[in-house]
Amino acid sequence: MHKVDDMDKTDRVGNMENPALSARSARGAHSVAPVASAPLLRSGRLRVLFLGLLAGAALANHFYFNLYSLWNHTLTDFHVYHEALIHAQGGQPVYNLDSPMPFLYPPFFLILLWPLGWLGEPVAMRVWLTAQSVLLAVALAALLAACGHRPADTTPRAGRAVFDPVLGVWSLALFGFFSPVMLNCLYGQANLLHLALLSVFAAAYLRSFDPDRSERAKRLTDGVAALALSLAISLRVVPAALGVLAALQRRWRIVRWTAALVAVEAVLAGWVVGFAAEWNYFTSYMFHLRRPANMRDISLLALCDQLLGAPASRVVFWAVVAAGIAVFLCAVLRPARRRVPSPALHVAFVLVSMVLFSPLVEYHHYALLLAPFVLTLGYLKHSGGLAADSVLVLVGAWAIVTFSNQMSYYHYGDAGYAALLGAFALWLQIVHLIARGSKG
Repeated sequence: MHKVDDMDKTDRVGNMENPALSARSARGAHSVAPVASAPLLRSGRLRVLFLGLLAGAALANHFYFNLYSLWNHTLTDFHVYHEALIHAQGGQPVYNLDSPMPFLYPPFFLILLWPLGWLGEPVAMRVWLTAQSVLLAVALAALLAACGHRPADTTPRAGRAVFDPVLGVWSLALFGFFSPVMLNCLYGQANLLHLALLSVFAAAYLRSFDPDRSERAKRLTDGVAALALSLAISLRVVPAALGVLAALQRRWRIVRWTAALVAVEAVLAGWVVGFAAEWNYFTSYMFHLRRPANMRDISLLALCDQLLGAPASRVVFWAVVAAGIAVFLCAVLRPARRRVPSPALHVAFVLVSMVLFSPLVEYHHYALLLAPFVLTLGYLKHSGGLAADSVLVLVGAWAIVTFSNQMSYYHYGDAGYAALLGAFALWLQIVHLIARGSKG
């Protein structure tokens, strides 16, 4: 099993093979023989060139889809959001639109987009598409900060976020070439907002485990984590699972503040949109979100429906969910309570489970998997676990999700279900890393 070599490791190997060079380094010499240094120099230049081209290609691919969306006016989902905003600002019902596509988000979502309702739809569309890129950048920066923060280090930089440029470029590639991200930009969906909130939560939550921070800094970090998580829960209920994880790991202040903020956001949404509409959404409307005919549901429940039909599909679906809970109880619960081998893996496990076991998942919802992909890659790199098999599993899972989402976009509907296989492969890898690391 071969590890991925860093340049400093290459230098050490080169010095071991060249005793004369090693002796000169020990005496503090700053120059090396041209013959010995030239291959390393060329290797370093090629590495920088490759990483630069990879980053440039990822950025170019992302901005191409943004421009394509503007030129072709394909932001059909944003059209629904904007129409719902106009209805809300005019005191009209938001769940009874004239559009052929219904508005499916909770009322609080409209509060976050409220200023866009003051703009005409063409201008608002451009602002929203620009915001998509900003949210993607926020998500990437937050995840890299989460990966770079290693409070267990004994180095002088312990407890600080250490930026790893190689990890940054590879993470940028995962973002820039990920089909669900492209499709979110293409249709103006809201999943990149959700991804940014969950990524900010992950970064702040992982900082809360640093024992050397001041009480004021801890309160600030916990506040950021609670705010990000509460907003994510108010957009979709499923991230409440992260609150359960925080309770298991005794992050009580985050749990309390999140619950309080969710209550405040619910009152605010009811005051703006109407308490009756909000009550109806969470007691009735939310349980019928799978009914629109134009929805491309590629969830595990949809797969069971297609293969078995009701009611057998429900039985099988909840049996699989129960099996997932059993795996959590047997393999993840105890390490999570002990916070080993890394809280980052525990967060990644919950995030993947939110997608894999959700009863409603469209192709663009898989953009949320970027957070666990980056967190897992960061864990592998910092723990020295970048073995070929580990990297192949992670990249293979990413490629399966990307390819199957793209095929779903091209109306090969059944191919979209393969995204579940990619999510399941990542889920199994995280469970394996948690189980293996907890024994070390």
